[in-house]
Amino acid sequence: MPQFLIMSVITGILFLISWGAIVYLIIQTRKLKSQLLLLQQISMANEVKLKQVDDEFHEIHTGSQALGRKVKELVVSIKGLREQHQQLAEQDPQSRFYLNAVKLITDGASLEEVMRECDLPRAEAELLFNLHQS
Repeated sequence: MPQFLIMSVITGILFLISWGAIVYLIIQTRKLKSQLLLLQQISMANEVKLKQVDDEFHEIHTGSQALGRKVKELVVSIKGLREQHQQLAEQDPQSRFYLNAVKLITDGASLEEVMRECDLPRAEAELLFNLHQS
């Protein structure tokens, strides 16, 4: 009988340890499930943010492409306007003096050089200097 009692005690202890292990595993499983749920929520929130950033990037990219096209159009337009301006200036014989004076000024010529080369009075040469020097 004492062996039966020892076996019963050992069986009881093993039974309690097994139940304790089962309860511990159930608690750990619930913790892991709640952590997994939290990670899934964070992942979904990050996906939403990523989509927003992607949409904003696409919008900026599209805008910069449109801006680039507009800049190219403006450059072409400015070139055309410069050519028209040059043609109009060349048609007026007196404007040639002024165009030549402006070119000399932008090339770094002195006031006296501009007056001499373009046959301009001092007041007109000074005015051109003030307008085109910087």
